Amino acid sequence: MTLKQIAMVLQLGLLVSPSGFAASLQTVTVTAAGQQGWYEATGLVQAVRSAQLSVPVAGRISQLPAQVNATVKAGQLLAQIDAASADQAANASRAQIAAAQASLTQARSELTRAKALADKQYLSTSALEKAQAQYRIAEAQARAQMAQAGAASAQAALFRLTAPFNGVVSRVQGDLGAVTMPSQPIVELYDPSAMRVEVQLPAATFEQLRRDVTPAISLGNRKLAVAQVQWFPTTDQQSQSRTVRIVLPTGTVLPPGNTTQVRFATAGKGQLTVPSSSIVQFGEFNAVYVLSANGKPVLRYVRSGKSLGEQTEILSGLKTGDKLVLNPAAARHQAQGDGK
Repeated sequence: MTLKQIAMVLQLGLLVSPSGFAASLQTVTVTAAGQQGWYEATGLVQAVRSAQLSVPVAGRISQLPAQVNATVKAGQLLAQIDAASADQAANASRAQIAAAQASLTQARSELTRAKALADKQYLSTSALEKAQAQYRIAEAQARAQMAQAGAASAQAALFRLTAPFNGVVSRVQGDLGAVTMPSQPIVELYDPSAMRVEVQLPAATFEQLRRDVTPAISLGNRKLAVAQVQWFPTTDQQSQSRTVRIVLPTGTVLPPGNTTQVRFATAGKGQLTVPSSSIVQFGEFNAVYVLSANGKPVLRYVRSGKSLGEQTEILSGLKTGDKLVLNPAAARHQAQGDGK
């Protein structure tokens, strides 16, 4: 029997069921349910606080205590650039400060004596004014020397590379004795206590993601917890991409630079599903029974999609509002009886 003949037999209800079989029809109204969709992307592990450290001056690296994977404290020396001239200038400024302070002390003493003599009228007014002027000059010179010393100390500090925060040294790019140039990275540092995952997504895909569902992150077989999700509001003009940053809980230990799998929920389209038991199979054909306008069971061919457990996706052949018969054996028996 050909497939066309089988179809005609099914439509006419000529396949005979066991005699004496009778059962009431169980039906359900077909509806479209929202299907949860997913979009998977690759995320990059980053440290919330990281830095490429350099010095703004050129010079030879004279000290390099920083070591890869070493834990350092804020303010700890990481590298020292040869700063002999800067140190000499700072020392000279400190000496000048000492001299200026000595002059100021002497001028203050002279002024005190001049005031005492002037009170007893042993000193003329002009002499007192001269002592006051000398004191003001000495005071101004002391302030100027202190400012110069501060500038010299700041200049000397430019030759020292220190840790800006507690962290772990991830890379040392300089070598002891090598000459470094201004702004050339010497040490890279990151804070392992605060990590995040950054994902770049196509702008069109970004708009389809559900922000009320927390993304799922995995690194190999390890599932990562999520503390906060930051959805960037702007689109990059060059790449037409949007950024999502996922902050991980404090204490999550991950090496920066690793890639993770990030699964976002999307707003799925409505789909038709029916109980798998309601589908009748005849070779390569799938069919279901639906009730016609007069309440009679009618065989209708459908194109099925993927299996969803006890449900099967229907791609075509059914529409919302159809009355689906849940017990196809009883519907076939009744259809055959009506066809006699």
